[in-house]
Amino acid sequence: MITEITETEDSSSSRQAGSSYLCLHGHFYQPPREDPFTGIIPIEPEATPYANFDEKITAECYRPNAEAGNFAWISYDLGPTLASWLEAAHPEVYKQIIAADHQHRMRYGVGNALAQAYNHTILPLANSRDKNTQILWGLQDFRHRYGHDAHGMWLAETAVDMESLDLLAQHGVIYTVLAPWQAATPIDPTEPYLVRLSNGRSITVFFYNAPLSGGVSFDWDTTSNADLFAASYLPGQLVKSKSDAGEEQLILIATDGELYGHHKPWRDKFMTHLIHSGAPAYAFEVCTLERYLQMYPATKEVELRVPSSWSCGHGVARWDTGCECTEGDSTWKGELRKALDHLAEHGDQLFEQYAGETLSDPWAARNAYLELRNGWVTPESFWAQYGKEQHMPEDPQLAERTRLLLEAQYYHQYSFTSCGFFFEDLSRIEPRNDIAFARRAISLTWQALGIDLQRDFLRDLAHARSWRINITGANLYRQLPVVRPDLLPPLPQE
Repeated sequence: MITEITETEDSSSSRQAGSSYLCLHGHFYQPPREDPFTGIIPIEPEATPYANFDEKITAECYRPNAEAGNFAWISYDLGPTLASWLEAAHPEVYKQIIAADHQHRMRYGVGNALAQAYNHTILPLANSRDKNTQILWGLQDFRHRYGHDAHGMWLAETAVDMESLDLLAQHGVIYTVLAPWQAATPIDPTEPYLVRLSNGRSITVFFYNAPLSGGVSFDWDTTSNADLFAASYLPGQLVKSKSDAGEEQLILIATDGELYGHHKPWRDKFMTHLIHSGAPAYAFEVCTLERYLQMYPATKEVELRVPSSWSCGHGVARWDTGCECTEGDSTWKGELRKALDHLAEHGDQLFEQYAGETLSDPWAARNAYLELRNGWVTPESFWAQYGKEQHMPEDPQLAERTRLLLEAQYYHQYSFTSCGFFFEDLSRIEPRNDIAFARRAISLTWQALGIDLQRDFLRDLAHARSWRINITGANLYRQLPVVRPDLLPPLPQE
């Protein structure tokens, strides 16, 4: 059911009755590719002549869009793992992308960057505690980089359930983006909607335009000419009755940001021309989500299909039990998830027990650990807030054990990176990377406590099997790069 809400006051003097707005949202993200023991990205031959895909995509997409100033005009999110890599590897590109939000704030009074749930985790498949950590880490990362709080958050694969939305609202997030088929009631995607949550809370949802977002993503002809796009594609997506009545409308095109130059060569230039020439020439004002929300707050409510996502017609099965969204036998996904879940559950029990000896609230400390790990707060400040006696333990071995257990929690979170479940087969690099992050968590627990989580994990991984080359997750684990013998429990005999 869609319910009208009475607007009490004009939210912005800049609103123009009957205006047509175009928002381009780019989800800029790359999964972590580094070896978790060395921090080095292995050479990726498929990225030749570049050393790896992060370098290749930077040259083809991030740098040209940053240098063209495109980030200052679009709505975008910059995934934390990508942001960390760019900051270290290409600081000049990173600074241009971050500065775009500042430029937009100076121009319009609101930012145009959104935060992202930290590890690109499929939040509906996470437990409540992990959802909270993912959201808080994403917001902390954003605040550190941009110097202000995020008001919007991009959810990995736009995967959503009501608990995740409620947690967003509790932490000050006021809007997100979903696919139109995630609505359970009829919608008009040219306007935002309110979703009612617990205890009087609510959050605004923007639904992207499916035909244009799909065309921009997958059809080469759609983005071959920015003027033609503005003249022929955009007007057909407006609601005629609203145009006739002089009502404002927003066309939101949401895609992976990498298509503008990487997935589709030269589409960074398409974006530049569309922003500055094509769209304005055909009476479309380029606008960002938060700016539009400032001018035209949501006036209707919507109910959602939950759990749901933008790239799976079966809720979130693509990242859980598997489904026909990917070719072949996808049952390996359910077995890999069981293995990672069991490992994380064992790790959580140990963390709560042993970190609880030095931390007043281990889970609150985990939520704050990103700031300590990245040097955004001092150890003294961290321990004063989260230590059992408001200071670091007198015994340095206890302090180090706690740090190792917090670091193990950090890598447990990495092991649920969604890319490990997105594609068709277990043998791909993405599941291998999730398994590698899990092994790093096992190593840290072993170093901290001398407790072997490896044996049970290998037993669980043996049930996940590649339909393509008939190897198991346990085989993939054993194929990971060799590390010092003292960093892991002895491997059991096959």
